[in-house]
Amino acid sequence: MELYQLRTFLAVAEEENLTRAAEKLFTSQPAVSAQVKSLEDELGVRLFDRGTKGMKLTRPGEALREQARKIVDAARDFKHSAESLRGSVSGEIVFGINNRPEILKLMQILRSLTEEHAGLCYQLVNGSSGVILQGIEDGTISIGFFEGPCDNPKVVYDTLDMIELCIAAPIAWAKELEQPDWKLLESKPWIFTSQQCSYSRAIQAFSEQQGLQLNQRFRVNEDLTVLNLVAEGLGLTLTARSQVEANGFQDQIVLLPHFRASIPLNIAFLAANAADPAIRAVHEHVLRAWNKPVNTPAPNPAPPLRSIRPASPSSRTKPFRS
Repeated sequence: MELYQLRTFLAVAEEENLTRAAEKLFTSQPAVSAQVKSLEDELGVRLFDRGTKGMKLTRPGEALREQARKIVDAARDFKHSAESLRGSVSGEIVFGINNRPEILKLMQILRSLTEEHAGLCYQLVNGSSGVILQGIEDGTISIGFFEGPCDNPKVVYDTLDMIELCIAAPIAWAKELEQPDWKLLESKPWIFTSQQCSYSRAIQAFSEQQGLQLNQRFRVNEDLTVLNLVAEGLGLTLTARSQVEANGFQDQIVLLPHFRASIPLNIAFLAANAADPAIRAVHEHVLRAWNKPVNTPAPNPAPPLRSIRPASPSSRTKPFRS
C-alpha cells in the first residue's frame, strides 16, 4: 500500500467524482480509477459504490476513511517536522501554478531561485485556484498562486496584483452585443470553467446578482480551451483580460463593456510552514519579482471582487458586490 493511494482514496471520498478528484490530485481520471481499484484489490474490500451519480463510500469505505486521514496527516506532519529541522535551503518544493508563466513572472522567479539556492528542486503542478488552495491546506502543495478571496486561517498569503475580469465573446457577435442587454446575454450559450476556478465563482456571483439564468453549454477546466471555444463562436465566457492578450486572441474575441471586475492574485502557503527555509526562500523571491516588500504575511482574507462598471446610462447592469 502506498501513501498516494490513500490520498487518492480520500480525494474520491470527498469529491464523490473521479474527474474532480483527478483535478484535485493533478492527475488523470483513468489514473485515479486505477489507484482506487488497486487499493481495493490489496485490501480485499470494495471502498466505493459506483453509479451514474458518482462514487459513494461503502460501509467498509466509511469505516476506513478516518484511519486513512490520520495516516496521511501523520505523514505530512512528519515531513514538515523534518523540513523545519533541516535548517538549510534544500529539498523539493511543490509549486502550485494557476496561470500562464509569463503572467505569474514564473521564469523570473525560478531563475533567481536557482541562482541563489542550488540545493532546491521543484515540482510544478498546474491547477485552478480552488485546487491550489486545497493542495496547500492538505500539504500536497508547498506554496502556490491563487486568485480570489481566501478565508482559511491555516493559509497565509500576500496579494501580488489585481486581475481584471471581462466578458469575452466571439468577434462575430460584436455588433449584436455592442449595447448592454443582459437578456440577450442570458439567451446566449456560455462556457464555464471548473467549479474550483475563481472565474467560475465570479460568473456564478454576478449572474445571481443580475438575476440571470445563464445557458451553460460547456464546462472546461483549461483556460486555453475556453478561449478557443469562444473564438470559434461557441459561446461567451468570463475571463481575465490578460488571458486574451497573452494567448493572442485579440482579433478573434471581443471584450464586452457589460461587466468589469477585478480579483486579487496571491501567493500562499500554510501558516504552520512559515519557518521552513525552503518555503521562506520561494516566498521571498516571489515578492521580489513582484516588487513587494519581503515580510511575513498576515492570515487576513484577500480583497473581495471589486466592481469596475461602465459609465453608460443605457446599461442595465446592477452593481456587482462581492
